[in-house]
Amino acid sequence: MRKNRPIPYFILAVFILFTIAHHGYAFFGHYGFDDLHYARLANALLHGAVDYTDHYSYRFAILIPTALAYALFGVNDFASALPPLFCSFLILYLVFAALRQYSSYTLALGLGLTACSNWFLYYSDKLMPDIYVALAVMLAVFSADRYKYFSDHSQTQRYALGLVAALGFGWLAKETIVLTLPMLLAWVLVDLIQRRQLKFWGYTSLYGLLVLGAYFTFIWALTGNFFERLDAIASNSYLNACSYDQQPTQVLLQRLYYDFFALTSTEGILFSFVFIGAYLFRKEGWKLFRQTDSLSFYACSALVLFLASNFMSISLKAYVPMCLDPRHYLFLIPVAAVPAARILGEFLEEKKYGWQLLLTLALATLFLFYINGQLFEKPYLPALILLAGFYYLPSKAPVFKLLFTLLFLGILLIGLIQQMQYARKVQYPAQRAITYQQFIDKNEACYIITDPVQQRLGEYYGGFNPNRKNQFLSFEQVNFDSLDGRKQYLYLNWHTQYLSGLSSADLPDYVRNLDTTANPAIYQNKALNLAIYELKAKPKTYTAGATLLHNLNDFERSGATYWEQSATSLKYQGKQAHHFNEFSATFNYSLDAIGKIPASGIRIAAKALINVPSATQCKLVISIENPDGAYFWQAQDLAKFIKVYDNWWPVNFEVDLVKTALKPNSKLKVYLWNEDKGEAWVDDFEVEIRELN
Repeated sequence: MRKNRPIPYFILAVFILFTIAHHGYAFFGHYGFDDLHYARLANALLHGAVDYTDHYSYRFAILIPTALAYALFGVNDFASALPPLFCSFLILYLVFAALRQYSSYTLALGLGLTACSNWFLYYSDKLMPDIYVALAVMLAVFSADRYKYFSDHSQTQRYALGLVAALGFGWLAKETIVLTLPMLLAWVLVDLIQRRQLKFWGYTSLYGLLVLGAYFTFIWALTGNFFERLDAIASNSYLNACSYDQQPTQVLLQRLYYDFFALTSTEGILFSFVFIGAYLFRKEGWKLFRQTDSLSFYACSALVLFLASNFMSISLKAYVPMCLDPRHYLFLIPVAAVPAARILGEFLEEKKYGWQLLLTLALATLFLFYINGQLFEKPYLPALILLAGFYYLPSKAPVFKLLFTLLFLGILLIGLIQQMQYARKVQYPAQRAITYQQFIDKNEACYIITDPVQQRLGEYYGGFNPNRKNQFLSFEQVNFDSLDGRKQYLYLNWHTQYLSGLSSADLPDYVRNLDTTANPAIYQNKALNLAIYELKAKPKTYTAGATLLHNLNDFERSGATYWEQSATSLKYQGKQAHHFNEFSATFNYSLDAIGKIPASGIRIAAKALINVPSATQCKLVISIENPDGAYFWQAQDLAKFIKVYDNWWPVNFEVDLVKTALKPNSKLKVYLWNEDKGEAWVDDFEVEIRELN
């Protein structure tokens, strides 16, 4: 313990300024879906329009501050980033308040474990609810800790109301706040067993019920249905890779006993828990769960939250753990940083937890190496070397403590620097400036045809104003016959295409086969892989005409015409399906057999049913070759078609070829290529060739 001095505030200011500098230097931009949907909803809320059938509309904790920022500063990136940055600053302040009474080294380590966590910093300025949930959870833990260990218990109602308000704020941000229920239950059970703070929990329960009742009454007043938010969540749910109740037991077990630990380990979320683990290796480690002091309270809370994040179901109807996305687990970072910093501080000051820290870091390093062979790319081994060096250093001079702290903070920057380098490579500010210069600022009457993410960004940059002269359209929204006489531009941006999940094979034919002579580029940036073309000539779009060939292989018999490779057993429809690892059965057909190519060309369409037991890199390939080799090769990634594993899913891919692109003596080959050589099955493999008009 030490007296209050300006140094702690200086340390806090450094980390807040660091967060601001990161936003200015390495702002990645927007993903273009959830984040810009929140932007649209906040703007609609500002104008009094709320869609209560959309479960995102009930996340008032993010929508109201964002709407207020838009009212003050307009719809722009500064206004969008302001509320989450403010939440991040509040989290850092709570970590500061929890550690202020300890040494400056402990305080710097705690703030570093929070602010220098790459995912915390990455989402510190994003228009997403997860940083709000992190604030709510940290505020709840901080409020309970202040009451239990640092107050005279004379203001029980105030602290109880503070805890309820923190959890209520989290509920207004995102439903994942329910993951705190095991932590709350652990607090209550420990206090009930030891007959302490019973009055506090009585008031907390009372205020919790009152707030919950008031909330559902408010929802009823808005919608006429007390449970409209829950109904909206159910109606907006969809089958996806996180639907663990719809997948094989082995997928669920891998998620529970390997994937979660691998994710948190490689993404840095587990790092603080490694130091908490050292506490458990001490003789009095079992006392952690008795929550006898502030350190054990924070450590116990962090561990229960960690276990709940992995094992707790987020569905009442089935056992469905949380999706494996680092942003869902941001709330673990500040809560774990406080006890981790305390333990590191005691190691630094008194060399306590010495061999325990070395042991837990060594185990974490081995686990990480087992996962992906990384050592120095993540902080575990560098931290192990640093702690071992300091542990066996005979001197306790302040200069060595300062050096240790600075080196430890430097180690925390390893993953962060890599992330910042990628953000700088993306150059989102430059991309944004180009969109403003070419379209938003000019606001000429035109259509801008682009990918879905760039289309959403364009509407966002235009303030979601429906009266703007220019209109952004995504590829699938375009019908050239229905467009009026306004100018038409094709906006191609590799980065936003990637965020849209579009490969080159997914782009429309008029994009892939663009005549750049008739449709000149008005702007190009090779460094950003970005180009804008003015569509002066109406793009040629083809319609499929007569069927020239249709072939279906249901793998019920061997020796199917035009197919190479025999079938093996797995029933889907009928008796058999085709099992393969790297290459599937191949459709091999001489294009010369259909005679002179009619009309404008041909359309080759391939369809199949595919079944994979786990994540795959499988592709559907269409290739054309002549005696000189393959001169046409395109592939469609199939992962986007697969919602859950160990189920049959339809996949498809089609390409158009003008007749001038085809060479004599050509053979068409269609097959599945499992690039990672994983297990897969295919059935009802269908190939069709039609003429183009």
